[in-house]
Amino acid sequence: MPRSDQIACRIRGELRQGQFGYAGDRFLTVRELAERFGISLSTAQKVVRQLKDEGLLVGDSTNPAKISLEAVSGGPAESGGPRRLGLVVTNIASPFFSSLCRHVQFVGLELGCQVLAASSEYDCLREERAIRGFLEIGVEGLLICPGLADECTRLYRDLLARGVPVTFVSRRVPQLEADYVVAHNFVGAASVAGHMLNMGYRSFGYIAFGPRLDPDVRLSGFRSALQEEGVELPDERVVAGEGRDIQHGYAAMSHLMQGKNRPRAVLAYNDLLGIGALQYCRDQEIDVPGEAAVAGFDNLPESRVTTPPLTTVDYGVESMARLAVQTLLGRIRDPRRLPNRILLEPHLVVRQSTDPDARDPAASEKTGSSQAGSSIPF
Repeated sequence: MPRSDQIACRIRGELRQGQFGYAGDRFLTVRELAERFGISLSTAQKVVRQLKDEGLLVGDSTNPAKISLEAVSGGPAESGGPRRLGLVVTNIASPFFSSLCRHVQFVGLELGCQVLAASSEYDCLREERAIRGFLEIGVEGLLICPGLADECTRLYRDLLARGVPVTFVSRRVPQLEADYVVAHNFVGAASVAGHMLNMGYRSFGYIAFGPRLDPDVRLSGFRSALQEEGVELPDERVVAGEGRDIQHGYAAMSHLMQGKNRPRAVLAYNDLLGIGALQYCRDQEIDVPGEAAVAGFDNLPESRVTTPPLTTVDYGVESMARLAVQTLLGRIRDPRRLPNRILLEPHLVVRQSTDPDARDPAASEKTGSSQAGSSIPF
């Protein structure tokens, strides 16, 4: 066997074991390869050319070669096993993200993929370690529910520059040209505003998700729809909690309901914050929706069993999961295609937290026969 073939065979195994790094990392230069294995420059050039022909290295002749995804994964065709995909969510304990994770894994199994999941807990360093671990064991692409911090954006930009297939789920990163599957948050929040205005409410509040580094599109949609009808949402009635869970919604509603100028209708960034707002009203004996109407966003199962049931916005987490997996697989097959940007059309689900005459959501919501509450496409 020629010396170049021997070296190439050895390198194939070492690439699989991650000894040269992970997908997107720079491979050895021709000179570094020659020195490492004690071979001539011409033999080293043959090795690099052979590994490129096999798809294990990528790059042109003017730049150092990079390690391909196929090099570290073995490729599904070669290994005979399922494709490996990585999923990173921000908080696996959240009912929304746990549901998204479950649906992504179901869809992956259906499409012949193994989905490995990790939770960043809103920690960029933890997220980076999880992603590096995924790539080291050979995942072919990443589904990411992106974090908000600047260092997270830098991490994602680096992944895209390396050629790692990435699809963002549930939130896009405006600074990056990348695939994403998200709800049409502006339209969904505007539909809540339209419903509240139709119910006769004229004084509004909004519970935001913590201090954000990016624009809150749900707030923008809510405020824009109100302004179209000549109604303002003052900044002092936009309260940012310390997080996006029930206790944060409780604290934010407490702040909104202090003083004389209480809002008559409140939209919360998500259902958990909305549920917290409802709990505050119950504890303070504030009649909902008689004295204060409350709505959420996401249509979590928990929103159906609150007292009263919570008006919310549904956009189909199962559809989000399916489209995200399909988009990522499309990116893996065709890395050079233009970004695929998918906005899921939302539906307003009216329940008794904003409309006392709404139908009982316990009837048979999501059975396909009779919808609990009024499910209004917008």
